[in-house]
Amino acid sequence: MIRPSLVVLADTIHTVDPSRPSASAIAVDGDTIVAVGTRAEAARWQAAEVLDLGAATVVPGFVDAHTHPLKGASRRWGTVDLAGATSVEEIAARVEAVARTKGPDSWVTGHSLTFDAFGGQEIRASHFESAFGGRPGYLLFRDAHSMVANRRALEIAGITGARDYGNNSRVVVEDGTPTGYLVEDPMTEVSACVPALSFEERKQAVLSTLEGFARAGYTGVHQLNIEPGDVELLQALEAEGDLPVRIRISPLWRATDDWESSYRSYLGLQGVGGRRWVVEGIKLMLDGTVGHGSAWLSEPATDGSCTLPLWMPASRYTETLHALARHGIPTATHAIGDRAVEFVLDSVASIPADFPPVVHRIEHVETIPDPLVPRFAELGVAASMQPTHLLDIRPDQTDTWSRKLGPARARNAYRVKDLIDSGAVVALGSDWPVVESDPREILAAAMARPVGQSQCLTAFESLRAFTQQVWASIGLPEHGVIRPGALADLTVFDGDPLAVSPSRLTELRVLMTVVAGTPSTRKNPA
Repeated sequence: MIRPSLVVLADTIHTVDPSRPSASAIAVDGDTIVAVGTRAEAARWQAAEVLDLGAATVVPGFVDAHTHPLKGASRRWGTVDLAGATSVEEIAARVEAVARTKGPDSWVTGHSLTFDAFGGQEIRASHFESAFGGRPGYLLFRDAHSMVANRRALEIAGITGARDYGNNSRVVVEDGTPTGYLVEDPMTEVSACVPALSFEERKQAVLSTLEGFARAGYTGVHQLNIEPGDVELLQALEAEGDLPVRIRISPLWRATDDWESSYRSYLGLQGVGGRRWVVEGIKLMLDGTVGHGSAWLSEPATDGSCTLPLWMPASRYTETLHALARHGIPTATHAIGDRAVEFVLDSVASIPADFPPVVHRIEHVETIPDPLVPRFAELGVAASMQPTHLLDIRPDQTDTWSRKLGPARARNAYRVKDLIDSGAVVALGSDWPVVESDPREILAAAMARPVGQSQCLTAFESLRAFTQQVWASIGLPEHGVIRPGALADLTVFDGDPLAVSPSRLTELRVLMTVVAGTPSTRKNPA
């Protein structure tokens, strides 16, 4: 006889456990699942609380493998939303509408800028200069690897001309004068000039963001960066109550950071945490993006770009990864181009055999040739991929990403199915705030992608990649499933995500999430 603290009943429970794929009852004691069975078996469990969800469907809790919630919350607070803007005129109008509400010296910033909105025109700040009304400001591209900064913002940041960053980063100039188009490293020089939100404003923005993740059906997120004040902010939020979702934070070690101070600082942060958050692992960035010419490809892009890594020389990256591996610290490396992915795999392969075993992960993996696919499973390297990025790719290859790669490399886009079939761990995520984080849209994009239909996943493969495989990608494959011993993190829908077509997934409603055995959000299932 068991006496759990909570019993969850539902007509449909997908466990993602091959030994028992379905059930109708879950027993939870504290934060752990202690039994899985039928309603008849549950009648013999002496539970402190019974939660009967009727015809609802329960699955393991969704975990977003790639997000930036704390930084994203601040970035979007009071900024110009440029999502869906289709022309420079529309962008200017949105900027002007927000700028009018601010003081003459206040910063005006925007997010979610896209290439397509320029309609083939050159990317430059002069398109929007008058819309800012003399105020300093910048507009961040959706991929967060480049921005357009206006004249006053550049003056404040002290950017007056081209600079050599020793990698693919650049200040785009015309006749020696910056156009405002900044790629990678110079972005930080501008954004650092923007006055920070107050502590209370950050708390409000972050809590609202995390509540949004919970309402969407998430029980956890992986944050792949850390900013000054993040630890104190999470401590303050937890002093007022449990966080709506779990947060695993992997600080970003930039190629331009001072090596010794970063090494000491990031080692010291490992294990710092609270009830539902922890600092664990390190993120590294080996390249940038294809669209902005800062990815690292084995052969140049069609315009001659994408030839260098962000770590120069690249051997510094390998040395850094090995230094972390020596301490048993897992890494998550941003690697988009095929050469970058290959270099990460080579670096992992050269880790000395007597180092502690940990799972290393590669983020994005946008294009890889056949020989690289089996190496993930062979080396135990996980792939973290974002299916909704595929929605920017056009079947006729007229989009910027496809044109820069050329037909052959574009056909190797996001080979998630090939990686899974090869035995690799593949974890799905959103990359919020680069794109929106609705897990239903991510599942749908994985199942019915606009290009490369041979890479479409089944409904079950998508669910597993959004739950158990995310945990496996950080070395904890025993979680993200509904079976005894796993963490009691659950997502509840009003319908069955494994039984509806991809086009109808977004019609399902999230009724509840359960985090560590405690309901995080509730909605009336009626």
